Amino acid sequence: MSTQLKRIGILWGGGLGDLLMIRPFLKAVHSSPETESYLMTAESHLSELFDELCPPAEVIQLSRNPGHLLPVIKKWRHFFDLIYLGPCPTLKTRILGHLLAPKKLWSCRHKNADPFLLEQIIADIGALGLSGNQRACRLTDYLPWPVESSKNPFADPGHFFVLHPGAKARWSTTLWPLERWAQLVLKILGETDYSLCLVGTSNEEERLSNIAGRLPAQLSERVLLCLGWPIKKIASLVSSSSGVICHNSGILHLSAFIEKQTVCITGSSARYWRPPYPWVFNVTSGKCRQACNRYKCPVPFFRAKCINGVEVQDVWEVIRNKILKKDCDAC
Repeated sequence: MSTQLKRIGILWGGGLGDLLMIRPFLKAVHSSPETESYLMTAESHLSELFDELCPPAEVIQLSRNPGHLLPVIKKWRHFFDLIYLGPCPTLKTRILGHLLAPKKLWSCRHKNADPFLLEQIIADIGALGLSGNQRACRLTDYLPWPVESSKNPFADPGHFFVLHPGAKARWSTTLWPLERWAQLVLKILGETDYSLCLVGTSNEEERLSNIAGRLPAQLSERVLLCLGWPIKKIASLVSSSSGVICHNSGILHLSAFIEKQTVCITGSSARYWRPPYPWVFNVTSGKCRQACNRYKCPVPFFRAKCINGVEVQDVWEVIRNKILKKDCDAC
């Protein structure tokens, strides 16, 4: 690493997807023991994710209230050799980066790399001349721990899928309707012998229980709710599964890192949030191509048809042709 970059600040989000995307950068930075790293984020409710994915970087909690940022700016102004913003910072993030007045402020989009955030960040590592700038052979090498397959969680061992029907509640353009998730679960259980692990945070218990509660008793035995599990444990579950079905959320990116066959029910997510890898299958309605990446649909009367226009049969066809067929061919 360049001897000029001894103190590096990273202005970044704090969700699971955000922290997974920044893992290659953190690994490159931490390969030099004399470098101090600081992750500056406005997220404060996911401290367990910081503990799992960020060490030894120091996490600095920022207030979402602009009026409370002045003491932070005074404390850290002129402190950093480099502040890293990533390829797609918001205007507020850019302004804060300039106010902190580091020796170098970095935000770059590489035309020769895929727009996906992870690929852009890996390109940044090389452009900045950071240590450990060789691309890892496997994406799991960027994680802070090895991914090991877990024991099959069902009494009757067999194939199972991991489903994550949740996402941040304010993302109305990303959440597929609950009724369609329930229909998809019933279709998978009714037409295959696969079992299902429904994963989610403790805050998503009501949503997951609603889906499981609609099932007949004879099918509910093949469904397991996995709520509030540590990310390392979920990673092991994903690794031992036949595939993952989810929204464009943190579980998508965890599954993409593990290179597991993944069906993503994609809504408004921008291209830089869509993994370009051959084991990830984005299912879209095709009714809106804006990829606006907005919490709420910005177009009057569209009613988030990007996600709401995806039918159960659309998702089922991808599962059947991309995952079930592959499993059958491997038998």
